[in-house]
Amino acid sequence: MKTFILKERSDFRLIVKQHGCLKPIDLNSIEFVNECLNEKGEVVDTSTYNFFLTSDEIQKLCNNLLQQ
Repeated sequence: MKTFILKERSDFRLIVKQHGCLKPIDLNSIEFVNECLNEKGEVVDTSTYNFFLTSDEIQKLCNNLLQQ
């Protein structure tokens, strides 16, 4: 599983997690985890958004996001 922090501020953090699915084998599970933090840096709320995309769909998404 690949995991990285995409954005981090004092009040929230956005984490991305990616791993391949067992079936069908051409799908990837992409999770966007939004964590709201209090003034002590503790997580007080979490929202998770999950998408199932092929590698080609991920590439298409990236390309389209970068186009102006």
